[in-house]
Amino acid sequence: MATIFDVAKIAHVSKSTVSRVINGDPRVKPETKRAVEDAIAQLQYSPSYFAKGIRTGQTKTIAFLVPEYTNMFYGEMFNGVEDTAVREGYMVMVCNTGNAISEKEYINELLKRNIDGIIYNTYGVKPAMMRYLKQISEEIPIIFMDEVIGKKENVSCVYTDGYLSTMQGVHFLKKTGCKKIGYIRNMDSIQATESRFEGFKDGLKECGLPYLPQFVYQCPAEQNTDYMKAGIQAGTYFASLKGERPDALMTAIDLLAIGCVTALCNTGIHVPEDISVIGYDNISLGELTCPALTTIAQPTREMGKIAAEMLIDQIRKGAKEKTKKIFEGEIIVRQTTRQIGRRGRM
Repeated sequence: MATIFDVAKIAHVSKSTVSRVINGDPRVKPETKRAVEDAIAQLQYSPSYFAKGIRTGQTKTIAFLVPEYTNMFYGEMFNGVEDTAVREGYMVMVCNTGNAISEKEYINELLKRNIDGIIYNTYGVKPAMMRYLKQISEEIPIIFMDEVIGKKENVSCVYTDGYLSTMQGVHFLKKTGCKKIGYIRNMDSIQATESRFEGFKDGLKECGLPYLPQFVYQCPAEQNTDYMKAGIQAGTYFASLKGERPDALMTAIDLLAIGCVTALCNTGIHVPEDISVIGYDNISLGELTCPALTTIAQPTREMGKIAAEMLIDQIRKGAKEKTKKIFEGEIIVRQTTRQIGRRGRM
């Protein structure tokens, strides 16, 4: 089905001009009105069923797009989005793009509902999709929550610098006496976590520590949606090593770390006395594990709050300027890493 953007494209006008024609605005030039009406007839376009949105151009509704809403990381971020949206009189639609046949089709469905803006979380966007998103961002505000996009593209974005945050994690582990640090990688297609891996490698260089390929575990592709299971497999791998093992492990995300700690403890390896483990994201589950997980925290709720504030501000002002807010990660020390100055078991 056609969208208002399709009508605008054929008529060579903006989305707002199409809305003015639909709403009967007398200020629209006759030739422009005819062009829009011809495009509507050609496409058999049916305007949004949100009547108020058609009259005013706004529905007080924003969309929060995530690749998997069962992930606790996005749940905590959503709380920040919703807190701000409700305070400002907006409703939030949560959309799971991971189950969509096509992200583009999903977004087109949202546009038909005349939503006012989008907060877009992603594991990484293909070039064609990115071009489409940048195109529609000229008509409807979009805030991206992605480090890779934020660093590469001229878009409005909120993210935590995973590269620098992971480097800080390496420095922290060195201070606790760790010298052989390994890493559990997520899927290659998740570009944001690859930025963290690059930070890990450069952090080793800064600290004068060796990069040991045998202590880098790549999660199997078939396990990439079951992070706990992938983490258990990683922990089992490190526990099975004969002879030398790493004295610390960093992971791309917390769920990998939690699974890894479970496997290590189940095979008789003591955490952190034998191997320290540090996660990334600071999901609430990490506080409840035994031992409790040391992690690199992203201020997810604050990120959601800022993203919603940026989006609503752009909606109200009609602003097209691209703004970015970059957060720094914070190391939350719990029980899976040694105390600074204290060595592991001899």
